[in-house]
Amino acid sequence: MKKAVGIIAEYNPFHNGHAYQIEQSKKLTKADVAVVLMSGDFVQRGTPALFSKHERANMALLGGADIVLEFPGSYACSSAEYFAKGGVGIFHALSCIEFLSFGSESGSLDSCKCIAEILREEPNFYQQELKKSLKQGLSFPSARKAALKTYCLRHSLALDENFLEQPNNILGIEYCKALLALNSSIKPVTIERKGSSYHSTDLSSLYPSASAIRTALKETTSAEAISGSETALSSLSAAQPQPVWNYMQKLLVRDTLIEENDFSLLLKYQLMQHTPETLCQYADLSPDLSRRIYRQLNKFASFSQFVSLLKTKELTYTRISRGLLHALLGITPAMENLTPSYVRLLGFRRENSDFLRIMQKNSQIPIITKGADYKKALDSSACGVFEKDLFLSDLYESVKSTKKQTAFVNDLQKPPVIL
Repeated sequence: MKKAVGIIAEYNPFHNGHAYQIEQSKKLTKADVAVVLMSGDFVQRGTPALFSKHERANMALLGGADIVLEFPGSYACSSAEYFAKGGVGIFHALSCIEFLSFGSESGSLDSCKCIAEILREEPNFYQQELKKSLKQGLSFPSARKAALKTYCLRHSLALDENFLEQPNNILGIEYCKALLALNSSIKPVTIERKGSSYHSTDLSSLYPSASAIRTALKETTSAEAISGSETALSSLSAAQPQPVWNYMQKLLVRDTLIEENDFSLLLKYQLMQHTPETLCQYADLSPDLSRRIYRQLNKFASFSQFVSLLKTKELTYTRISRGLLHALLGITPAMENLTPSYVRLLGFRRENSDFLRIMQKNSQIPIITKGADYKKALDSSACGVFEKDLFLSDLYESVKSTKKQTAFVNDLQKPPVIL
């Protein structure tokens, strides 16, 4: 049987760093197949993806992935803990993924596993330090970082000073913690991140960040602008594997990018229906943030403007954006905590159709290959979760088709991408 490595990703959009991770993951684990669990049409930082899930699945396959599965929206739009818990839960349930590969700034698997053990066991000293930091008014993520640093210092555990400040390291910790919680046989491996930092907007590196590429794409708002800018064309083409860039060029000619502000009116409509008390039903919306949203609603001008308006020292831009997206999409904490009950196929390479059949045979959860047949494969509870994902994708498609002035295509009418 072929050996498989799993990767949880967004590919918003796909770039050289992603191709490097796939290549190195297969090389390091000697895996034959890279199975990618990719976010659907909305992503973890609380925004819609620039390109649709099927377009990004196509990019992933062109960039080296073998099979691409859809990461359900209730997990994909969540904080690191639930994002990792949902993703690891799906790979564990597939029963044929031997390795989980993730990128990290440190490249240190031992550090990720060590911190994961502490968070999993929550020793008394750590709990005391966490409570102390929370009483001082720190947000939970900041309080947790402070408690971990103090615990590591107290127990002479070597930890780089900036280890807990890096987003990929934090996600890596959560992956390891989720594997421990499931007592999973999946082995974690980490690939050190190359090139620009997560938030860098520098396109000059061979491995620029997705943030840099998104910024460049947003500045190049039309096919004519891209054609007229040799600098933008050269920088973007160098940032992606050639097949991916060739495909994305075609998308930019016939397509349009989707941004959070395309959902501004929908978001305001949703927020206007709520009181501070009812807003709290959505994930990542605390009573304090809900009251702040309610008080500031008259100043709402756009999605991004409102996030900036709500931002405080204690609340990050991403946390607020994610909370607002949860309100828009109707995602509650209960949805984030659900045990994965299915996964949907977005695309695959023909030469790996044999492994796809093995995966379908061994999986503990249904793998939906034809969306329209979901009611035959799922029980009533799982059908409800699947229909929520259909709603998210149809909402995205509605905004996109309105912006492009093209016909709406229902998500059930979209087949998997096959290369």
